[in-house]
Amino acid sequence: MFRLQTPPSTIFLALKMRSEGMGIRASGRVLGKSHSNIIRWEKRLARQVTAWSPPAPDTADLTLEGDELYTRVGENLPPLRV
Repeated sequence: MFRLQTPPSTIFLALKMRSEGMGIRASGRVLGKSHSNIIRWEKRLARQVTAWSPPAPDTADLTLEGDELYTRVGENLPPLRV
């Protein structure tokens, strides 16, 4: 991200706080920044997602984990091969 008036370390911390579940306004209060600035940083980073997150290869096994909390029913089994 270019032409930033805020140090990248502050932006990184704001995005990390948000990804850990802290609210937008609370993050702004802790960092001494406007919540609208944090929203703008998130939008700028989202527009650049293809630059830092390339698509997974078609030949690889891919597991997506939505959250740290999950429910296990029965026993863990390896994925079925088709």
